[in-house]
Amino acid sequence: MRGYSSGSMDDELSIHISRDGSTAKVVAGGEIDLSTVGELRSAVTSAAEGVEKLRLDLTDVEFIDSAGLGGLLELRSTLRSRSVTFEIAAGDGPVRQAMEITGLSELLAPKTK
Repeated sequence: MRGYSSGSMDDELSIHISRDGSTAKVVAGGEIDLSTVGELRSAVTSAAEGVEKLRLDLTDVEFIDSAGLGGLLELRSTLRSRSVTFEIAAGDGPVRQAMEITGLSELLAPKTK
């Protein structure tokens, strides 16, 4: 399992990557905005190398802006072109709310308890 945090004190984003067979899981926490979306995009695309499915867990994300939402759409397109199944897990927090308001909820995995 690998993990890293962004280097800047102002940019609060943590990312942890794990693999189980043909599935990769990326867990992010903190904030996804213009200053951190590139870091998330790089981590997800790297984690997607050689897998059939990637699950992005954003349950611990406290804030996402339009740049973050745009980044999720870019990831969907990139992973689809690589034939990687992409799903996003999000609790009842800001990510789920933002995705439902903007019509991106089809990217969300079904809620689990």
